[in-house]
Amino acid sequence: MQTINRYIVMRFSKVHATLFVAIVLMLSMASCHKDSVMLNPLASFDIELQKVSDGIASKAAVTDFEAVVSVAYEDDTIGYNCRFVASDSISDLYMYDYAKSDVVYAALGKPFRLLVDAIIGDMAFHGESEIYVLEGDPLKVSMGLESTFGYIDLGLPSGLKWAKCNLGATSPEGYGSYFAWGETSDKLDYNWDTYTYYNDSALIKYNGSDGLSTLEATDDAVTARLGANWRMPTKAEFDELLNNCIATFTTSNGVNGYQFTGPNGNSIFLPMAGGREGEGLLSSGESGFYWVSTLYSEDVEYAWGFILEPQSCYETSYYRMLGQTIRPVYAGM
Repeated sequence: MQTINRYIVMRFSKVHATLFVAIVLMLSMASCHKDSVMLNPLASFDIELQKVSDGIASKAAVTDFEAVVSVAYEDDTIGYNCRFVASDSISDLYMYDYAKSDVVYAALGKPFRLLVDAIIGDMAFHGESEIYVLEGDPLKVSMGLESTFGYIDLGLPSGLKWAKCNLGATSPEGYGSYFAWGETSDKLDYNWDTYTYYNDSALIKYNGSDGLSTLEATDDAVTARLGANWRMPTKAEFDELLNNCIATFTTSNGVNGYQFTGPNGNSIFLPMAGGREGEGLLSSGESGFYWVSTLYSEDVEYAWGFILEPQSCYETSYYRMLGQTIRPVYAGM
């Protein structure tokens, strides 16, 4: 039989809407389970919610929520659906609901990481632990979940949800960071010589001969920063946004941009953040240049994106080495 003691504490900071989680696992030797594979169930845990920043969620309004706890091995990831409900006896404490949750297992002797994804209100949070190997001795695990991102359900036909702000920003009006297409970090100088996928005057990936027409997850700046449930939109998804929303040029808190209002009346604001070429910032406040994850197949030096101008907004293509903003989409849970 297993001896398990797991405790999770969730906290939010008002500035970054950050959720910190401390997980303590106490595991002893496991018994055999299914096809004689030695597994440890990672069972009970409690969650305590602290006050959340305005406009994100209120602990008083959260009576229950769901999380996906995944055990990620090198060659496989197994996810378990878990549910948490407010404690009747302890204020702000959320209890693991045994009756409506999966039992979580991890194999003995096999390296793994714990991935946790939760939604509190309209905020999505993700966390990954370091690598562990269960050998039978008690194990303590501490990890954190964080996200500066919430999403908006615009009522789109696909059900896709768009982030409230740009990647690297903490408010809808914030410009955020600038990325070359397929790079996962911002930088100071945007040109072909500094572009990751350009070497000896030739493209070394997404070059038309490798069969890749959409960014892989490892090359998606959103996924790299926010976790597997977040990614860049595709060209088709921007088309859906454009075709199903009312796009209005407006100013929000002194920042020029576009408000996209969905079929259900909800809206997102995209600022005109300009873009970067070389070491300069161009057209800030006058135009917005946004990437999507789709390669421009007619000329692979370009990738698809969309442009915001006072008169209109539309899809277009850009040189991949340019630094442009990204509005994430949420495709998880």
